Amino acid sequence: MYTVEGLLSEIRVLMEDEELFRLFKETFRRYRHYFETTNSIVFNVYGFNDHGSIHVLLTAKRALEILRILKRFGVKTTAEMLGKSLRWSKFIVAFAALFHDVGNIIHRENHYFFSVVLAEPIIEELVRKFENDNPLLLKALTLNAIYTHDESTDCTTMEGSILTVADGCDMEAGRSRLAYKPDKVDIHGVSALAIEKVEIREGDEKTPILIEVRMNHLSGIFQVDEILTKKARRSLLREKVRVRIIAEDEVLEKII
Repeated sequence: MYTVEGLLSEIRVLMEDEELFRLFKETFRRYRHYFETTNSIVFNVYGFNDHGSIHVLLTAKRALEILRILKRFGVKTTAEMLGKSLRWSKFIVAFAALFHDVGNIIHRENHYFFSVVLAEPIIEELVRKFENDNPLLLKALTLNAIYTHDESTDCTTMEGSILTVADGCDMEAGRSRLAYKPDKVDIHGVSALAIEKVEIREGDEKTPILIEVRMNHLSGIFQVDEILTKKARRSLLREKVRVRIIAEDEVLEKII
């Protein structure tokens, strides 16, 4: 069971930056009503599961985990390729994760575009608190990551790619990204309850990101293919992610 305080604690450790974490925590508290309102609309109107506070914090945590692993393998982020620090990349993935789904308040279709519209003035304020050197570039990269988190859009930055893969990992039982009706028995409903645990681990030189998915029934593969695989293949991390599926005494692996 995930909790807000537990996830914030993990994010603090992963950030390794007290100033950045304070800004992140303050921003989360200040805009928590955005996330809760988003969740209410997504759940009650669209028929999806959690897109609220737990989802955005869990996505931020997983994005920071992926970023840490990529750096261990010497992968450069887009911010670094543009001559900026790793601290920029932490800012981008963390704050993009916070606001990537708020556009659902307006409409599920093109919600990633509406998320950019709603987040723009907030990110503008945040980057000016965080960075005096070229705040427009930092704002642009953060909004880019928000926009490209959806599987319908190609990622153009490493930070955006990290976010979209992290977002795709939120598919444990009861946390499906897919719409389904609990009272209807179909592949959506069965697979949505099949996945027990998703963990991000360190892989190897070829596939530095290893995502281990434990499920109680192989129907959970439907979730992996429809959510995580589609997102990863639109990212710059395609072919750098290996999924290990553990189910019913079977272990399956594939590169996506």
